[in-house]
Amino acid sequence: MRKILETERLSLREFSLKDSDFVLELVNSPKWIEFIGDRNVRTQAEAKGFLENNLIKSYKENGFGLWVVVLKETGTSIGMCGLVNRDTLEDIDIGFAMLPEYLGLGYGYEIANATIHYAKNTLHLDKIVGITNPNNIASIKLLNKIGLRFVKTIELPEKDTVLFFSTPTDTKEENELNQLTTRFFSLFTNAEGNTPNVEEIGNIFIANGIIISNTHGVPEIYDLNEFITPRKKMLSDGTLTDFRESEILHKTEIYGNVAQRFSFYEKSGKLNGVYFESRGMKTIQFIKVGLDWKMSSVAWSDEK
Repeated sequence: MRKILETERLSLREFSLKDSDFVLELVNSPKWIEFIGDRNVRTQAEAKGFLENNLIKSYKENGFGLWVVVLKETGTSIGMCGLVNRDTLEDIDIGFAMLPEYLGLGYGYEIANATIHYAKNTLHLDKIVGITNPNNIASIKLLNKIGLRFVKTIELPEKDTVLFFSTPTDTKEENELNQLTTRFFSLFTNAEGNTPNVEEIGNIFIANGIIISNTHGVPEIYDLNEFITPRKKMLSDGTLTDFRESEILHKTEIYGNVAQRFSFYEKSGKLNGVYFESRGMKTIQFIKVGLDWKMSSVAWSDEK
């Protein structure tokens, strides 16, 4: 069982037929079934077949594949991570999955980030991509965190619709739009002792910018002052507490001095003491004023 790499807490090694118990557990775990799919592996024999015909086969054909993630301290197998050469994609993609009890502990990022570096520095693969189920928010965040960016939605031959991520080729102007958008989302945060700065919207937007809520199909249209005043009050008088909002993924297009961005976001907080969380889509319009980008309008719709 060849060792591939080590991190501070984890190691990555090749699968062997002795891992059939672990594979049987992993591919039947709830998140695997929900986001990756049912592989119809129900017995030891089927697990060994899955290992031999998929995981181990890739090592022989490609020199890489999906590997076992192991806790160094205990030697416990906790997940898989590695590289997949699919007939349906032009480039190699990164894959990862963890047993439920090891989710949310930072292991996914630790091993995925190390795998990306291994692919580039040891295997000399120029480009790594990623695909994920559109509803797998944790996977989307992890792909973003290891440096991949959403490009488009694609349909695999199995009729699965997935989000496709690739290495970003951000220009200077794209980076400026990214920073402006991050700044906009951060203005409303009052969680963890942060002080919201809603009035800063005036510096982000052009003077006659507009903001539109269209969650219920009846547009609520605000000029900047109409939007700022009630939200400043809500965020400071205890009506809306522990609030945070952030972008999950985006698609941005620039043409000359105008640009647009579709921004999939999530938010959470307490409204009148009641916890809530939701996701939605914002469409953001930008225009260039002199040397600086400004927002001209934002429209959003929360998921119902």
